[in-house]
Amino acid sequence: MKNSRLICVLFLIGTGVFASYFGGNIPYALFYLAIFIPIISFLYTLYVYIRFKIYQSMDNRTVVKGDWNRYSLIIANEDLITFRNVKVNFLYDKSTIKQTGESMEYSLLPNDKRLMETKVRCNYRGAYFIGVDSIEVTDFLYLFSITYPLKSKLKVWVLPRVVHIEQLAIAPAVVDSKNPVRFSNAVEEELDTEVRRYNPGDNKKRIHWKASAKANELLSRQYHQKPKSEVILFMDLAKVREDELKAVIIEDKIIESTLAIANYYASRATHSHVIYDMDGIKQVSIHTKDDFNIFYRACVNIRFDSTTSIDDLLARRLQRGDGGIFYVVATSRLTKELYLRALQVLSGGNRICILFISDDTSDLSNTMIGDMKKAGVDIYKIMLGDEIEAILTKSI
Repeated sequence: MKNSRLICVLFLIGTGVFASYFGGNIPYALFYLAIFIPIISFLYTLYVYIRFKIYQSMDNRTVVKGDWNRYSLIIANEDLITFRNVKVNFLYDKSTIKQTGESMEYSLLPNDKRLMETKVRCNYRGAYFIGVDSIEVTDFLYLFSITYPLKSKLKVWVLPRVVHIEQLAIAPAVVDSKNPVRFSNAVEEELDTEVRRYNPGDNKKRIHWKASAKANELLSRQYHQKPKSEVILFMDLAKVREDELKAVIIEDKIIESTLAIANYYASRATHSHVIYDMDGIKQVSIHTKDDFNIFYRACVNIRFDSTTSIDDLLARRLQRGDGGIFYVVATSRLTKELYLRALQVLSGGNRICILFISDDTSDLSNTMIGDMKKAGVDIYKIMLGDEIEAILTKSI
């Protein structure tokens, strides 16, 4: 394009000098031609932009992060002149379109159109635009290249992923002398000191062999139901102090880890409560899968602009004086205040697990993690490249 413009300028200067020195119809005709060429080229680019048609669509505007969805793009020339050098630029910072790069260039004959059917994947939670970003039109002589933003962009609402886990290793371990360690916050059955005569159909794992030997008959342990304890999930929605991409990844992991744990307990009929601050402190109680689905769909609109610190949210909950509660905190920051509040949680007879979502590997951060572990706090470091499922199902 630089060469074309240089040639056009030299041609204009040359014909101007030629017409000045020699005059006549031909020199002036060449001079006027040199003037009109860039004007006509510019008007052509403007005309193509006005007449160029582009249509894009998706099956559903509400999608799940990471899923591939059908995407179609139609570009058309409904005019009587040829459209050359029309470049379509795509949005690629938050989404990925199969079989395309950052841009695609087309040339369309009169009444010609191109159809592209492919798939698009949204890489982050939230509401944003995907697909075509702008159109770049270049004239035949490569003198002008004008980029026009698309007037009607394709907006989607992207829900976070729900990571399905079968075993939650971060939960307090329930130990049965006759069974392997299992992970759950809800104590489904607890062994009593009494035994009774074994009946056909009883679980053989419940047979008390030592008592049976003394009584010379099979005896079975008696179990009684123990109420399930509460699970309180805290989401730290404070603004993440990182660059835009890292901040989005951290925000997604905070939400997805909370959803994974809430879904785990909801599928096991264990009550959980999600506490966060967004336009005021909110507590969402999740008792059933329907409750979880309502909260899940609301997560697309969650904003990280909390004005209440996570340690303050813990303090407000601790004012109730409850005991035997399992606290889970998903945050991107470790502070002295959070450390002291965690100690207060433990002193009240509760359990606390902190999911620290950050790439921070500083000595200060590592020292804080070590001190918390020594104090009895279960803390898990989740790096930006880690998978949520791998961390939540792996013991410390």
